[in-house]
Amino acid sequence: MTNITPASHARPIAPINTGMTANTATRPAQLRKLLSRKNGATLTQIQTSFDWLPHTARAAISRLRKAGDVVDRSDTRRGSVYRIAPAKAAS
Repeated sequence: MTNITPASHARPIAPINTGMTANTATRPAQLRKLLSRKNGATLTQIQTSFDWLPHTARAAISRLRKAGDVVDRSDTRRGSVYRIAPAKAAS
């Protein structure tokens, strides 16, 4: 009989290569970087990058909005594309 602890069955989380250091590589920071790209990111790309379900990806975007980020959504042939709006220069 083998003694297996539940933790040994857990799938390890693969790190997302964002070029960030360990101290700044939080999930919200990684998501901000993904959404700050010129083309933004589709919901499917966010799901794949973080291994999230659709409702989790949308909730994370909602948390960014509540934190003060302006996240734009546009409908395209690829589906909904999310982008962090560039900061407007003060006049």
